[in-house]
Amino acid sequence: MNHIALIIVLYHPTADDLKQVVRLSEQWSGCVVDNSDQRSFDGDEVNHMHYAFFGANMGLGFAQNYGIELMRKKSDVTHFVFLDQDSRVSADYPRQIVEIFERIVQEGNRLALLGPTQVNRRTGEVYRSAIHRDKPLSDSFIPRREVVSSGCCISNQAIFHVGRMASELFLDYTDFEWCWRAASIHYVCGITPQLTIEHKVGERELKIGKYRVIISAPPRYFYQYRNYLWLLRRRDAPLQWKVATGIKQLARLIYFPLLVRGGVKCWVHMWRGIRKGLKATPR
Repeated sequence: MNHIALIIVLYHPTADDLKQVVRLSEQWSGCVVDNSDQRSFDGDEVNHMHYAFFGANMGLGFAQNYGIELMRKKSDVTHFVFLDQDSRVSADYPRQIVEIFERIVQEGNRLALLGPTQVNRRTGEVYRSAIHRDKPLSDSFIPRREVVSSGCCISNQAIFHVGRMASELFLDYTDFEWCWRAASIHYVCGITPQLTIEHKVGERELKIGKYRVIISAPPRYFYQYRNYLWLLRRRDAPLQWKVATGIKQLARLIYFPLLVRGGVKCWVHMWRGIRKGLKATPR
């Protein structure tokens, strides 16, 4: 029998975000981890879910690890379902993705992580890689080298073998790095076309020719550039990712101050990240 725990991470959530949390907590157990500087809920429980408030932003990886370890102590969890505060899913979503996860495992795949198909909330379009071409293994499974954590399901067994999230990355590429570690010990990750989730990446988008460029909040670029330089030294980070991401980051250094509204502020954070990434490595 599957025992599912939800891990929901908050950071300055909206009223609508909190309604979603309350709705899910009425049916599911798990942990709501709040990285905000002010409490979103009173007490230590939200219906069936534990509420953990830190009073500061401890980072996505730290929050996910906290939720994992807490739920491991409290119950015999077989699967974790991770949700961002802006993830909009039905109350039945956790059961659905775990059932598909187990079906893929029964087909003979050593599955570590399964994500839904991500849909751009602004445009309604499916997020697709400009580099990778999907090669589905079945109607329910498309292997992917990297999968974003929003809406994903990870088995407790895989976490035991692969390890915890890299909390030192704080935010960007935390999910990618975990997928690479999983692949290094012969697990597979991927998405299912049978479930979709609306997701908002970045704060806005800039159209350059036929390409959409995601514009994030300026501080995010510090983590993107710092973490890229840290991960550049890792053997399990794919060469294609290193090259493609490096090209994008070099290009941003050139065109952000010229073409992006508020791009100079982003540019300053990029250089802060570069300096930090060149000076030290977390491990």
